[in-house]
Amino acid sequence: MRIHLLYTLFFALCAFETIGQSKQIITVETEPGMAKLVYSDIDNFWIAFDKTFSNYNGNAFNDEYIKNGSDGVRNFMDNERIVSADTLKSFVLANKSKYEAVRRNTVSLSSTEKQIRSVYHTFKNLFPQSKFPPVYFVIGRFNTGGTATPAYQIIGAEMNEPNNITHIVAHELIHSNQNIPYKYKILLEQCIIEGSADFLGELISGKIANTAAYEYAKGREKFLWDDFVKDQNLGEDDSFSNWLYGGERKDKRPQDVGYYIGYVITKAFYEKATDKQLAINEILNISDCKEFLSKSSYAPSLAKTN
Repeated sequence: MRIHLLYTLFFALCAFETIGQSKQIITVETEPGMAKLVYSDIDNFWIAFDKTFSNYNGNAFNDEYIKNGSDGVRNFMDNERIVSADTLKSFVLANKSKYEAVRRNTVSLSSTEKQIRSVYHTFKNLFPQSKFPPVYFVIGRFNTGGTATPAYQIIGAEMNEPNNITHIVAHELIHSNQNIPYKYKILLEQCIIEGSADFLGELISGKIANTAAYEYAKGREKFLWDDFVKDQNLGEDDSFSNWLYGGERKDKRPQDVGYYIGYVITKAFYEKATDKQLAINEILNISDCKEFLSKSSYAPSLAKTN
């Protein structure tokens, strides 16, 4: 779900996928029923996994998974995720039982297609301009549940159970439809990007994908807000780890409490709006996070109730 400079990207109309020696153009669709859901990388991963533990001569993850992989796999080949075939193989060898424990879940993810398309139809009804990029279900190194650009969504299958997958896809779908310039490059902005994706993702799927931060926030609303206000202008050279994306955190708080902060700001904005469809459009196209916070009136309303 980590985004950072995603919103400086243009809204691409298509993504290119190379499979073997052939190329396909995977179109970003405007109709929910036409959206591409790509599950083939999961099968390729387990072919490579089985060969790896059968004295395969070479690196099966390179030969079976990466070379035969979709554009989703190739876009997972960065310094934070798969990295390389050798890195993936080393990790799998050291974590065989961890992968075996999730194998059944990953191979059953295709059974969620009906629910995913239902979420897509709900989003289309709420936001007629919505776009549906291809969704690639891949397997990485247990470090990313999902990521998105306007051209694609990638879901880390090993990180998600089937009963939660529609909510992850919904969150990433919102990211793919956001047009939010990373104007200030500060913590407030990043929290609103993530928290608004949680809010709208819940609106279209019925649930937030990761509820740990929200459970932690119950009864701590004012404390967290007062704490956040001190940090809201932290920049890219500062650590966001107390609020976003892991790392050292204080108060034994769970990861990503900043999602909760962005969520409650967005919720306050939405609840104030008389035209809900217009509000959704505005949330997806926030031009200034500081102005958005002010319009939400979240902090004043919180002060009256705590």
